[in-house]
Amino acid sequence: MIRPIAPNDAYPWALLLDADPEKAVVESYLYNGQTLVYEEAGEMIGVLVYQNQGKNWEIMNVAVSPEKQGMGIGRQLLQAAEDAILSQHLGAKRPIVVIKTGSLPSAALTLYQKQGYVEKERVKNYFTTHYVEPIFENGQQLFDQVILEKQL
Repeated sequence: MIRPIAPNDAYPWALLLDADPEKAVVESYLYNGQTLVYEEAGEMIGVLVYQNQGKNWEIMNVAVSPEKQGMGIGRQLLQAAEDAILSQHLGAKRPIVVIKTGSLPSAALTLYQKQGYVEKERVKNYFTTHYVEPIFENGQQLFDQVILEKQL
């Protein structure tokens, strides 16, 4: 079941930090964003945070428990966020949703591309400039960031 996080819920920090390992970075967007959680048997096994960025929306964080990855939960969370964004959007022009991720081939990047997100830009050395500790994905250090967009 996908639902917005309730005010009395504890945030699923293990999941959030799996997708973005610096707690201060996560905190910088978490409390100003909208959070959806995927629950199974009362346990949060997926999370997605999105935020209005003025003229665009941004998916700030998407994470699924490692043992539940590859089961469509990330796709369902993305679809739920897109539906929520469309329901909140009041303008005549369809909203644009932005996702920023690492440039290395990954399940997340593949998911975003399958869902219609298209690469618009690459930011060289983003992860070495903006994070204190090196970030590794599938055993390789992340350097560059990919910015993807989709018009809903």
